[in-house]
Amino acid sequence: MFSYPEPYGYTHGDDGYAVIDFETTGLDARDADRIVEVGIVRIDSAGQELGSFSTLINPQRGVGAGVVHRIDDAMVRDAPVFAEIAPAILAWLEGTVVVAHNAEFEDAFLSAELARAGLRPPRLPAIDTLPLTQSCVPTHNHKLHTVCDWAGITIDNPHTALADARATAQLLPVLLARRHRPLRWGTPLRPLGGRLSGRYLPRETLTLL
Repeated sequence: MFSYPEPYGYTHGDDGYAVIDFETTGLDARDADRIVEVGIVRIDSAGQELGSFSTLINPQRGVGAGVVHRIDDAMVRDAPVFAEIAPAILAWLEGTVVVAHNAEFEDAFLSAELARAGLRPPRLPAIDTLPLTQSCVPTHNHKLHTVCDWAGITIDNPHTALADARATAQLLPVLLARRHRPLRWGTPLRPLGGRLSGRYLPRETLTLL
């Protein structure tokens, strides 16, 4: 689904970026694991935040790794299922380069969830910040919180989808500034047919006891 930079092709950086992060029930997108939270942050080519979107998602099964994402079954009971918010996700991604840290993970889950919803996963230009950090950041590992510490970026609520997406959005300009050439993609920007209407349940709206 995601198309990564190539030596030749389209330059899309001026169109802005949609930085995405998922919290999931587990690690296997091909089996029974599902997305339980999505966070998307739109930024312009200079890294300025233009808007954000987040919602919990009812995975129609147990939420799984609550010790990591701090989401429990009660929090997602009244949340929309993925098919209900898929059009909004596509609307937020439309006309941009998609960015994620370890983007193969987001790619696998987004492709699987769209397929379950009866939607054909589109081909999207993308940047994976993980290999970018591996090539230019001298840290002992390249987990998101480690490289953000190196860059002086604070993650206020780690392992929440919106906070991790926002941290990645702040990290991206730092990484791109260390490159000497613009990125290019073999995939053009295409209409995705998304729409912003729908029912959402951001984690921030919940009162946690």
